[in-house]
Amino acid sequence: MPFRQTLVSGFPAIALRSDTIEIVVVPSLGMKLTNLRRLRGREWLWRSDQIPLAAPTAGTSYVETADSGGWDECFPTVGPCPMPGDPTAPALPDHGELWSSVWESSVYQHASGVTLTASATGSRFPYRFHRELTLDPAEPVVRLSYRVQHLGGEPFPWIWSSHPLLNVQPGTTLELPGVRHVRVDAAHGRPGMEHGDTVEWPPRASATLEPGRFTFPTPDAAWAMKLFGDIGPSGRAVLTDPREGEQLEFEVDRVEVPQIGVWINCAGWAPAGRTPYYNLALEPCIGAPDRLDQAVYEWQTAQVLQPGEERSWSVSVRLVESGD
Repeated sequence: MPFRQTLVSGFPAIALRSDTIEIVVVPSLGMKLTNLRRLRGREWLWRSDQIPLAAPTAGTSYVETADSGGWDECFPTVGPCPMPGDPTAPALPDHGELWSSVWESSVYQHASGVTLTASATGSRFPYRFHRELTLDPAEPVVRLSYRVQHLGGEPFPWIWSSHPLLNVQPGTTLELPGVRHVRVDAAHGRPGMEHGDTVEWPPRASATLEPGRFTFPTPDAAWAMKLFGDIGPSGRAVLTDPREGEQLEFEVDRVEVPQIGVWINCAGWAPAGRTPYYNLALEPCIGAPDRLDQAVYEWQTAQVLQPGEERSWSVSVRLVESGD
């Protein structure tokens, strides 16, 4: 069966399945992906044991109320910030608008697989955001196709980031082929690393010093950092779990999706009053850093959508055994 109705923590969900992969999406939670795995493999998406899945409320803090794990979409900002060009306007919300938006969705089977299509309308800016999620019937690949349409009369700036929180453990490795340097957006427990600094990739905090490969240390490392880089020539990012013998690979067209964000949390950060998390956010993105105002004025990577304009891009996720 290519798709079925199910429940996740009491919320209606849709499970899509191919011969090799299963994913689960909860439409009422901002079209959050809660599960991503090979049928006989490990679960790649991290789930919080401190923040349960809950119905989202627009305008609240994402990290306090909705940082429950899984894969969300962030648009037109990631970090909360003043409205660029209009500081008197309501601020842009934490992790953007889409995680708390009402989405319309449908699922259908076709010759190229099974697709879950969904869309949501903006609040602060006049846009319609579309995402199509397709399971390839012949390959262990999930393809996410995106489109944003300007519905208003004035141009507006934007950034977009995928936001998959991933299960990692000591010894898990991350490779960003062709990436040599990254910029720091935020750092916790790493004295001397400041917002805007350019540092080597992989960071020297890696558990092993291998060229081009970051190895996750044990939780007693107690640090966290958000880094951004221009994605390498291949448009790939590769996460490997040597214990389970599995690999997750992101691939994009670097013209469409020029940046990648990397949030490495080695038990170094959580909101006040919570136990620090151990996870990874590996985020193909358009624009950096997390705050739209800083992307506009400081890093100058924000995009501008003109009235009537549409922008499209895509992300492919491949789940395989290591060495395939």
